[in-house]
Amino acid sequence: MSQNKVTRRVSFQTVGCRLNQYETERMAADLHRYGFRRVGRGEPADLYIINTCTVTHRADSDCRYLIRRAARQNPDARIVVAGCLVDKDAEAVEEMEQVHGVIRNREKDSMTKLLVQRFPDLFSREPHGSDTCRLAEFYDHNRAWIKVSNGCNQRCSYCILPRVRGPLNNRPVDEVINEIDDLVGHGYEEVVITGINMGMYKDRGAKAPVESLAGLCRRILEETDLKRLRLSSVEPQTIRRELIQTYAEAKGRICRHWHIPLQSGSDRVLKLMRRPYDRDHFLKLLAEIKESVPGTIIGVDVIVGFPGETDEDFEQSRQVCQSGLIDYLHVFSYSDRPGTFAAEELTEKINPEVIKARNTTLSRISGSLRLKANQRQIGQVLHVICEHRTSTDNTLWAVSDNYIRAKMPEGYKSSRRIVDLKVTAADQEGVSGELN
Repeated sequence: MSQNKVTRRVSFQTVGCRLNQYETERMAADLHRYGFRRVGRGEPADLYIINTCTVTHRADSDCRYLIRRAARQNPDARIVVAGCLVDKDAEAVEEMEQVHGVIRNREKDSMTKLLVQRFPDLFSREPHGSDTCRLAEFYDHNRAWIKVSNGCNQRCSYCILPRVRGPLNNRPVDEVINEIDDLVGHGYEEVVITGINMGMYKDRGAKAPVESLAGLCRRILEETDLKRLRLSSVEPQTIRRELIQTYAEAKGRICRHWHIPLQSGSDRVLKLMRRPYDRDHFLKLLAEIKESVPGTIIGVDVIVGFPGETDEDFEQSRQVCQSGLIDYLHVFSYSDRPGTFAAEELTEKINPEVIKARNTTLSRISGSLRLKANQRQIGQVLHVICEHRTSTDNTLWAVSDNYIRAKMPEGYKSSRRIVDLKVTAADQEGVSGELN
């Protein structure tokens, strides 16, 4: 490679889960070693990496839009599409006239080497630093997240992720610990650990074997100076008493926030979905978590319009959502994913208008639940980290340990530090107050 100090611009566009976002940061860190300067959304770049999701039809559509938008921003740029949409249908992605190359999920760790081979003219310098890419920054974020596992062995009837992500594969615990240490050394006070089925985490090959997600959490708390650890989505059937006990004993270092997929409140539909729990188990689990640490906020995923879902099934989902144990909902309208059992074998599809109406009903319930959760914070002191400014009025928003959105006082400068906010007011959007 030439040693000319040509600075190339790279733009990353990410659709989907925190796992995708983490992998974007890893790819960005590796390209930085080759002298690429990362630019924000809307800025022209020499190379666009579109890191895709395919969990729903909407995700597919969003990814294709980002590809076309990148081509409009700089018709001379190289556009590379990575991730789940590629694994679902690489040929269809490659046939898009705007696309110059594709990267499958299993190729993300070696993406830069592949790009050097395919587009040597973009690489005008040797990489600086060691051969090992160290992750220490998250672009434009005050919180960081780390992948602890990938893939999934569960075969839910609607889910395409095992096909595009492959089987469960847990990262070595020492890698996770070292990465958190690097992030803490760069000022991060909260790290979110994430994976497709994180609750199945194990590292039996470590010098001190880790047998569970609870064991991983204890190692992180014991061996790092991280102030705040947050769990991303955890499957309900993987949550054992040991994990709840570890949460309770963490004395605030594990965030008072759980996100647990419900998917349906109907036992009949759960069986069709191949979900290995029932409604009663789910509700007992939520009650146990809430009792273990006061002020815990719990959110759930719900799918509406699953094939064969009757009005009675939907009513059972609504009842669970309004049980008093849930504080917000992520509502998804069912869409067929190619190759899944639900798409291929379950023929009793639901009218799109019915799906839309059910989504609207649960979304309204979610708004009401959020308002109640926010109002419960009045008079409390929340420990918050700044997240983003709104583009309309430049309001700075933060997030608390229990996942409450907090409007920061005017004039406060964003940082990675955890600060205390005394809540004085609340609405559906979030809370506001005074710095303690």
